[in-house]
Amino acid sequence: MKPERIDEARRAAMAERLGCVFCDDGAFAEMSMDLGTYQEKTAPIDAVSFGFYPGNAEDLQELVAAVDDGWVKYFHGKLPIFCGMIDGKVVSFCIVDPDADTMLSRPDIRVGSIGCVGTSPAYRSRGIGLRMVDLATLYLQEKGCDKAYISYTHIDFWYARLGYETFARFSFS
Repeated sequence: MKPERIDEARRAAMAERLGCVFCDDGAFAEMSMDLGTYQEKTAPIDAVSFGFYPGNAEDLQELVAAVDDGWVKYFHGKLPIFCGMIDGKVVSFCIVDPDADTMLSRPDIRVGSIGCVGTSPAYRSRGIGLRMVDLATLYLQEKGCDKAYISYTHIDFWYARLGYETFARFSFS
């Protein structure tokens, strides 16, 4: 998957709101979490429901493009898409793979991944995305995954709120 990209103003506002200092040095984080004792971290949000997208993945491409047009190619229907919805309208999305082949995968460790996490610009800063990733993480645990994996992210401080830990940093030259 392509690295998550958010504009500088949004990144700075997010970091300030969370009490973090963010330095865009071009580095990306690889993150993981052991799921053995994972417990829900966020509270329900009024009027927002969460679940797997029941329709055709291509139907979400306009919303995905509004968040990151480079992600559209990943919404091809081969992997489940978990969503946050208001009045039946998808406002937040992520791809969830309960059997991911990652750098952490081994025959004795089942790894699930969450990627291409986005929320419609009109619905940001309401906790919808974080709640969605929290519930997607619980889904990976329910599917028997030992670890959850987040790849190529600039916003590791955001995922850390759920307990994800950075285990590697890298940059493209």
